[in-house]
Amino acid sequence: MAQKIVYGTVSEDGTKQGGEGFEVQLSEPGLYVITFSEAFVTPPSVVATLKDWGADNQIVVKDVDANKCHISIWDLELKQQSGAVSSQLEVRKEKSAFNFIAIGEG
Repeated sequence: MAQKIVYGTVSEDGTKQGGEGFEVQLSEPGLYVITFSEAFVTPPSVVATLKDWGADNQIVVKDVDANKCHISIWDLELKQQSGAVSSQLEVRKEKSAFNFIAIGEG
């Protein structure tokens, strides 16, 4: 079977900036749904990288199937409470631009 590649760049507001073979939806801040125009035969391997990101942001690819995948972006921030001895980790979803590539059987 032939190998298929879908790739793209997505802006923080969920706008498709480049690439082919997919649509994107920002379902909530920090959660993007990538839907492939034509399904893969089996779930593809998907890799995503942040674009113009801060050092405390993380990107996660999850729920990959033959038709779609979810991209979650998280902001990890240490907060120092007034008078507290130690900092607390605050985690929240955050919008951010990213690049991705999906490779699998077409």
